[in-house]
Amino acid sequence: MQHLGTAIQEVMARAKAMSKQSENSNSQTEHSEDTKCTACNDTGLIIEKKEQKQPNGKVVLKDLGRPCHCVQKRALKKAFKNSLIPDEFKNARFDNYETNSDAQETLFNAIKEYLKDFPEIIKGESEQNSLGFIAAFGETRIRSLQGEAKYQAKADHNNFGLGKTHLQMAAAKWILNRIRVRDDIEMNVKSNADFLDTKSKFDRGCQVLCVSDITFMDDLTSAKMAGDGGGTFKNLLHNAINVDVLVWDDLGKAKYSESKEGLYYQIINERYLHKRPIIFSSNEDKGTLSEKIGYAASSRLLGMCGDRLYAVEGEDYRMRGGVQL
Repeated sequence: MQHLGTAIQEVMARAKAMSKQSENSNSQTEHSEDTKCTACNDTGLIIEKKEQKQPNGKVVLKDLGRPCHCVQKRALKKAFKNSLIPDEFKNARFDNYETNSDAQETLFNAIKEYLKDFPEIIKGESEQNSLGFIAAFGETRIRSLQGEAKYQAKADHNNFGLGKTHLQMAAAKWILNRIRVRDDIEMNVKSNADFLDTKSKFDRGCQVLCVSDITFMDDLTSAKMAGDGGGTFKNLLHNAINVDVLVWDDLGKAKYSESKEGLYYQIINERYLHKRPIIFSSNEDKGTLSEKIGYAASSRLLGMCGDRLYAVEGEDYRMRGGVQL
């Protein structure tokens, strides 16, 4: 990664060159139709004349640079794109989530409380850093029933259309907009014995990755068979393991296989070991989720939630003409 100081110097040099070119032409800078930010001419830096007092007491004017507002805006736009938030949820927010039932009220309050604690959670101080919405009576359990019992169970224990995905995507956007983190840095223990802070002095936006279970597991399975030496597979796996926050929708929806069970465990266990949060939803209950993703992975995941695991059921919002998913 390019050193931040070098990068800033290069940006300043480009900006100063543009400024000098403008002065030489003895005319005011005209912005191209392709220029996205007219404040900095897409350099990312605003150059301003500032008075600076020299050691000899003389005051001189110097060109000093400050980051343009467009830099953070572009970074946030890129973060949203990289998070893979589905287009259908681009307008998902907390203020347009409707709480028309006890289940929806529970979900809404749960995620609000979680995000209130999130600045401390993301620091990695606790193993119980995750949030899960599961079914009170799992989809697999309902499917195993026959005839009238099956239809009755669907009516009594519905877990669909409660707005779980809406809340997950709203949470993802909230985190992208508000949370910044500092990376751990490698220290030479012998030469830095008294240096207790192992965090970088530079912060960055919190990384979020949103995945839908069926699509994600299919992508991983297909990538394993791709003829690129495993590059695509390793990249997908690396992102899921190392991103700051993994938002996993409809966990356990994919068709079971031993290969997928191994992938579930690998991702969840690595995130557990490195204290990286998972925000997930599932239409399975505790028992059936264990059957779908494996008992070891399920044990790790539910342990990461602690008291932040919510089993909910209620009326399908979409059956009443709503739009929440």
